[in-house]
Amino acid sequence: MYTNNGDRHYKLLMQTTKSRILAHIKRAGGSTVDQLSTTLGLARMTIRQHLAALERDNLVQSQEVKGATGRPRHVFSLSDKGHELFPKRYDRLANMLLLEISALESDEIVGLSPSEKKRLVLGKVIRRIAGEHVPRMAGKPLPERVALVADILQQEGGFAEWQQGERGYEIIDYNCVYRKVASAHNDVCDWHVALLGQLLGTEVKCDQYVIQGADSCRFLVNNEDEKREAS
Repeated sequence: MYTNNGDRHYKLLMQTTKSRILAHIKRAGGSTVDQLSTTLGLARMTIRQHLAALERDNLVQSQEVKGATGRPRHVFSLSDKGHELFPKRYDRLANMLLLEISALESDEIVGLSPSEKKRLVLGKVIRRIAGEHVPRMAGKPLPERVALVADILQQEGGFAEWQQGERGYEIIDYNCVYRKVASAHNDVCDWHVALLGQLLGTEVKCDQYVIQGADSCRFLVNNEDEKREAS
């Protein structure tokens, strides 16, 4: 699941001006012409021309938003087609699931409901992936483990980062690599949260999801053990 293999198409995409616009909109969850112009250091006319082309290609969509004062603004966001330009890992997820399904013993699934069978297989995938990466985490303090996990997610999707906030550590991922699958199967989101918890060795919660309309998935990492050790 988690490797250093890059997505060649994605890397080529990210070398163009249009791709910089798409990347900013992806990270921000939506942006105006003025915001893009300021962030990217490009003339508003240049931004408009690129947005017109992107909208024509059905990669972005615009919505008129009324502010408290002044004229309405047009906010540009990615279309489904635009989201799919960024790295996805559907094939890898399918391969992992097939591996675990092929290794199932008949007595493991006797009497289980469809949802229980799904959780069983996803749990096996968690243990397989965790077994590959947990040794890298061994003996490291929590901040280093958080940084390592964020780096793994960054390698996968290209849009992950971490920070320490008032509530502890947060891992923020702007690109859901299983977006379409997760939209149809919420279990995949629960699986991903559980996997991060296994890798970090502590409880992880998610308080917002891309598939629910947020601009990112935000994972909150429990640091109570760290606080107790420091006191």
